[in-house]
Amino acid sequence: MKTITKILTIALCCASVVSCSSCGNNKGEKKNVAAPKSEAELQQEALIKIHLDSLTNDFSKLKPVGIVKSVKDGKVVLDEKEKQLKPDYLVDPAYANDLQTLAQKYRAIGIIAADKEIAKLYDMSVSDYDKTLAKLYIDVNDASLKDLVNAEDNYEAQLQKFYQTSKDNGRINLFWDATAAALIEELYIASQNVDKFLGAFDDESASNTSYHITLLSIAIEDLATINPEYNELNESLAPLQVINAINLQQFKQQILDAKVLIESSRAQLLK
Repeated sequence: MKTITKILTIALCCASVVSCSSCGNNKGEKKNVAAPKSEAELQQEALIKIHLDSLTNDFSKLKPVGIVKSVKDGKVVLDEKEKQLKPDYLVDPAYANDLQTLAQKYRAIGIIAADKEIAKLYDMSVSDYDKTLAKLYIDVNDASLKDLVNAEDNYEAQLQKFYQTSKDNGRINLFWDATAAALIEELYIASQNVDKFLGAFDDESASNTSYHITLLSIAIEDLATINPEYNELNESLAPLQVINAINLQQFKQQILDAKVLIESSRAQLLK
């Protein structure tokens, strides 16, 4: 599938040339200017950006149930006894205080927003999550990301808006940072109690989520091709390609089998 997609993308590239003016985020910096890129490098970046457009289009069309959405919709229910056993696997929002880069902060938003919903499910205080998210939203200055996180419906439209805004502002890589973090955090949460957190899933949503992981892995691999900063993240996500379920039973088993790998990928995202 991956090879076919890239072949089709090359064909598209012959008909459309994409500007690479959005590759940098530090427009105000004049020192240490990088050497001009070769024509081959520019063409490669143009190709990859078209490919990322295609991946995002596929990504937003899929409609997995989603762990967080299931919780928000009241499809994951805990009794009073279950609520007494508070989860010890959620992040401390304070970890975001030491983050420096936009990539780190976009990932933190994806992770903290997911954990906030789980904390709320267990009747835990979410004030620290809210305070940290409020600060991060100011730091990243991206209203479309905030709208996506807070979306109660029309999720697909909000995802497309977030991607288009990221593209317009030269932040496509940051779109994938936030998306990767949110998806991996949901897998991590699911791995803590598969039967409970996947209770609202069916064969179709399990298969769609698996395909989401595949698209995410391809996108990060593409980003690593043109941005060495993503090499480490690419390597950390690669093991998750073992999740390729076509039904719910397979999905549950694959998450259990990949629990250690998911924990490792999640740890990488927290850096």
